[in-house]
Amino acid sequence: MRPKRAKAYKKVMQFYQQNHGFREPYQILVSPEFVLEGAAKKIDIVKALEEVVGGRVRLFISHCGIRDVRTEGPNRDSAIATSKQFEKRRCPHRTPIAGAECTGEIVGPTNQHNYCVATQDDELRKKLRKISGMPLIHISHSVVVLEPVPKQAKEESLEQVQVKMGLPELERKMIKTVKTKARDAKAALAPRKHTKGKKGKGPKGPNPLSVQKSKKTKVAAKKATGADAKKVTGAKKATVAGAKKAGAGTKRPRDEAQDSGAPSAKKKAGAAYSS
Repeated sequence: MRPKRAKAYKKVMQFYQQNHGFREPYQILVSPEFVLEGAAKKIDIVKALEEVVGGRVRLFISHCGIRDVRTEGPNRDSAIATSKQFEKRRCPHRTPIAGAECTGEIVGPTNQHNYCVATQDDELRKKLRKISGMPLIHISHSVVVLEPVPKQAKEESLEQVQVKMGLPELERKMIKTVKTKARDAKAALAPRKHTKGKKGKGPKGPNPLSVQKSKKTKVAAKKATGADAKKVTGAKKATVAGAKKAGAGTKRPRDEAQDSGAPSAKKKAGAAYSS
């Protein structure tokens, strides 16, 4: 079992221990369809139920349930072998009835014997969920599942705790209204998840990464890049030629002494050194 699921099941059983007096070994009333489903899925029911409730168990099956298990079926032999490991729970029915109906009558309206019920019958589970202290177990996709605590059971247990603490009825109502308002405000402020719509079925286009480009587009792209390169080189040449012309048009100014024929300062310095 995964650690996250085991932790959640442990919290569920702690709730029933603290609020409804469940203790080890847990009494689990098994209905016949649960036994047949476990035999079909090849599940070790005793070991799986011990892992789910997190402790020692006592498994019970009613006489009406034994009759249903022994009826002809594809997994009859393995189901009978599994049911022999359970304790027999007496029921008041002289003429046998359906195993799921018998299980519901044994539990009763309040579950005073603190039974956990393992059943695959949807109608029976729907009926037993109305009882506050009622752990329900079923098989889903070859996995034994313990149902979470219903919201109504949590609210009832909270009211019982408040009554034991001695809170008056007016204060209990005020606490309930404040909690509901806070829950509604939190839900209103929470960001809504935008679910993407399902895409319609139909022919899909090719993968753009695997599609080879056509030769025409490649040639056109090469021509375009070549023309752009020629334009750039032509512009560079024009700018260089213009710079050369501008340099040729401006002459370097000569000294007035050179124009008048008088000796320059360098020549005068050379004559003085030679003399």
